Amino acid sequence: MTGDSIADREPCPWRVIDDIGGAFSMGAIGGGIFHTIKGSWNAPKGARIHGALSAMQARGPILGGQFAVWGGLFACCDCSLTAIRQKEDPWNSIISGAATGGVLAARAGPRAMASAAAVGGVLLALIEGMGIMFTKMTSPGLPSPEDYAAAGAVDPTAPPTAGGLGMLPTAPPTSSDSGGGFNPFTSSSGGGGESSSDSFDSMANTETTFSSGSASSSQEQPASGGGWWPFGASS
Repeated sequence: MTGDSIADREPCPWRVIDDIGGAFSMGAIGGGIFHTIKGSWNAPKGARIHGALSAMQARGPILGGQFAVWGGLFACCDCSLTAIRQKEDPWNSIISGAATGGVLAARAGPRAMASAAAVGGVLLALIEGMGIMFTKMTSPGLPSPEDYAAAGAVDPTAPPTAGGLGMLPTAPPTSSDSGGGFNPFTSSSGGGGESSSDSFDSMANTETTFSSGSASSSQEQPASGGGWWPFGASS
């Protein structure tokens, strides 16, 4: 039994009822079909339909009840092993099949009980093996590194090839990438470092002078006799 089939099963208290109902339905339907054919074959001519219906009505539910007993006992053993081993795997079903066959044949003696247990265990082992084989055949395989390369994806199981966060080092932006903005460290004339240093030196050597308003007004004299006064110069 695979992980998917185990996950799809009912929880243990309800699994017993589910297995009993399923086993009874399977036994009643299968037994009804089998005994219908057998009753029709053994019935005389002219009464084959009546013989088939009578055989199906008489023997079909009996076979369904036998299947229900087998399914209920198997489910009880499976739930008990699940509680004891605290896991669900194919070994639970194999051991449960052997235990079910042995318990049902206990009235016939130890030898019949051992043979029935062996038959039940081998039968469940074959069923589980076939289920696992069909699941592996129908399930898609894991993609190979070649498949990842063809799809352009990265294999998550591959070891890392670059350290850190995988970010490439980037160079600082140059003056051409600044979008044409003003750069205070370059000269407006396009010169090198000497012209920029000279401009900084000339700016540093510049002296700022301050003068009062009275001094500037006393120093300013009209150039001619007539100033801006409209009636002539004042005497």
